[in-house]
Amino acid sequence: NAIQNKSLQPVRMEMQVRLFSLLSHEVHSDSFFNTLESNFSEDHDQLSETEEDILEFHEIFEMFGYTTPEKIKKKYDALIISKRIPISKHFFVYAENKLMMDICNKLSENDVYQMYILLCASKDVENDERIKDLCACVLKLDENAIEKVKGLKEVAFFHLVLTLMRKNLLNRLYTHTLKFALKNLIEYNKVEGKEYSYISPLLDILDQYPLISRPTGLCIIFSVHKDRQGAEKDLLKVKNLFEKNFKYDVLVKIDPTAHDIKSITTKLSAARNKFYDSLVVFFMGHGSKSHLHVKNGTIHRRSDLIEPFTDIEWFFKKPKLFFIQACAVRSERRRTSSTSYSGGKGLGVDTDALGWKAPASKEWQTKFGDHTDFSHVNNFADTLISYATMWYQEAARSTEGSLYIDTLVDQLCEYGCRESIENVLRRVHYNVNTVSLSSAEHDLWKQAPYFESSLQKAFIFPKN
Repeated sequence: NAIQNKSLQPVRMEMQVRLFSLLSHEVHSDSFFNTLESNFSEDHDQLSETEEDILEFHEIFEMFGYTTPEKIKKKYDALIISKRIPISKHFFVYAENKLMMDICNKLSENDVYQMYILLCASKDVENDERIKDLCACVLKLDENAIEKVKGLKEVAFFHLVLTLMRKNLLNRLYTHTLKFALKNLIEYNKVEGKEYSYISPLLDILDQYPLISRPTGLCIIFSVHKDRQGAEKDLLKVKNLFEKNFKYDVLVKIDPTAHDIKSITTKLSAARNKFYDSLVVFFMGHGSKSHLHVKNGTIHRRSDLIEPFTDIEWFFKKPKLFFIQACAVRSERRRTSSTSYSGGKGLGVDTDALGWKAPASKEWQTKFGDHTDFSHVNNFADTLISYATMWYQEAARSTEGSLYIDTLVDQLCEYGCRESIENVLRRVHYNVNTVSLSSAEHDLWKQAPYFESSLQKAFIFPKN
C-alpha cells in the first residue's frame, strides 16, 4: 500500500496498531538472582511472541536513535527483570534483519528501483511463479516518489526482501537470490557508466554468516581438571578470548558429568535462546578415538556431545563450532577403518557463475535447480569440528597448558577477526606441526590437528 500510495502513511498506521497491541500486554516484574545457565534454562522464563515484540521494538528504536515510547520502555524494563535478561544483550532483532538494513543503507533510491526492474526483466526468473507478485509490484513503483518521499526507499527494499523470504527464496543462510539481484545491478551500473564499487563489498558480506548481534553467540566450555595438569591455564585462555575479545556469552562446566552435558543441551533448546548467531563448544579432557572421559564415566564424541547441540532447532542455518582437546588413542576394541567414516566433505566446484536457482553453473542448475529447497537443512550442516590430534594419537599437554589450545588461542587472537575459521585452523595445523615433542613414551614425535567442516559460508569472528 505504501508503494502504491507513494506515502508512508500505511506503514505508520500499521506501526500504531502494533504499538497499541503491545501496550495491552501485562508484564509482571519480579526480582531474581540469575546466572547465565539459569538465564537460558527455566521454563517460566520463556518469552511469548508479544514479549519478543516488546524487546524487539525497544531495540529497533535504539538502533535508529529514537527514544522508546515511555509505556513500551516500562514494559521492556519489567521484562528484563522478570525474564532474567542481562541488560547488556542487544540481540532481539534477528541478525539477518540487521544485515538487510545495513545493505539497504548502502544503496541509493535509484539502486532499489533498478533492482525491481532488472530482477523482473531477467530471463532467469521470468518463469518462476514464486515472484509473480513481486513483479506485479513493478507497475506500482514510481521512481520519482522513491527518491522524493523519505523512507519509501526502505519500504520498497524490505518489500522485496520480505517477499523473497515468504516465498522461501531468501533466509539468513541462503542469500544467492539477493546476490543475483545485486550482481545484475552492478552490471547495469557498468553499462550506464555509473559507480558500482560500493555494491561489490555487499556480495562479500552475503558470503559470510551474519554475526551481528551482541553477544554474537554462546561459548560453552567443558573442562576436565582431574589428572590433567595445565587444564586451568587452558580454560583461562579460552574463557578470556571469547569473553574479552569476541564478546561471547561464556558458560563454563568444570569436571562435567554426562548428565551436565545433556542438561545444558536440553535447556539451550528453549526458544528464548534463538537470538544467538552462533554456538561454540570446547571439550578439554581425556579421550579415545570414539569416546571422551567425563566425571564418573564416558560419553560418545559424536552422539553424546556434538549431535545433541546440532539437533537444537534454533541453531539450524547457524554456524556451530566444536573444539576437542583430547587424545584419540586406540581403545580396547576392534579397529574401524577410517574409510568407513561418513563425515567427510563432498566434491566442490568453483565457478564465477551466479544463478537465480543456486550459485552454480547453468548445467548444474538445469540438472538440479528444480529440486532446490532453501527452507530446510541437514542437522549436521553448518558445523565445524576441530580435533587436537589425529585418530589413535595423543595430544600434548604440560603444566603450562596444551599445545593445541595454546596455538589455537594465539591464532584466533591474531587472525580470528580477519580470516575464515578454516584458514585460521590451517595456521594452527602449520604451527603445531613445527613443534618437536618428547615424552616418557616417545623420544621425539609430532602432533597433527585436523578438522572436518560442513560450513556453507565463511565464518569470521566479528570485530568488537
